[in-house]
Amino acid sequence: QVFVCGDDMEAKQMVMDIVRALGLTPLDQGSLLAAQEIENYPLQLFPMWKFPILLSLGLTAFFFFYCLTRDVIYPYVYENKDFSFFIAISIPNRICPILALILLALVYLPGILAAIIQLYRGTKYRRFPDWLDKWMLCRKQLGLVALAFASLHVLYTLVIPIRSFVRWRISSQTISQALNNKTEPLNNSNAWLSDSYVALGILGFFLFVLLGITSLPSVSNNVNWREFRFVQVR
Repeated sequence: QVFVCGDDMEAKQMVMDIVRALGLTPLDQGSLLAAQEIENYPLQLFPMWKFPILLSLGLTAFFFFYCLTRDVIYPYVYENKDFSFFIAISIPNRICPILALILLALVYLPGILAAIIQLYRGTKYRRFPDWLDKWMLCRKQLGLVALAFASLHVLYTLVIPIRSFVRWRISSQTISQALNNKTEPLNNSNAWLSDSYVALGILGFFLFVLLGITSLPSVSNNVNWREFRFVQVR
């Protein structure tokens, strides 16, 4: 991308045409008042990552304390049960998918708001509000952070069978059935629900990874608009 700013619209359009002829993408930054910001841009460190990271940290803190209160503090105070070990795996494994879905929704929400604003104004040539413009510019970063949380959820889920708490619960159920001389029959409905839940999760994560790959510039430049749109809507 090549940032262009200026007060003369004809001169700015001429420069943008030259930029396109060179195979680059011009980005209109407005009037000359934006020149100082553009000149300082190379000195900024990950400028488009600030909002996604702060938002992710804020949501993580909120859901962490909510789950901590619900799953650890409440049972300890009212039932005298110590579930503090949930902080290591159970609570993060509950937070990660929630954040992945919320951030993924925030990737597509600004596009819908932008379409509504354009319909309300009756034109697509007016600039969006600054908050919406900044939000739309960091959609790729929001999507990558969402993919990171989804990947963490997959890793946390894979280690569930080797957890001490899970192995203890399975062994206690086995011993209980042996002492009662009674084996619980297989519930086909629960088996179908469980397998369907896992299968949909695997398919969803695969599509999530595919969406992230097609967002890479080296990949998106090799697909046409229809192919990119096909992946986005799926």
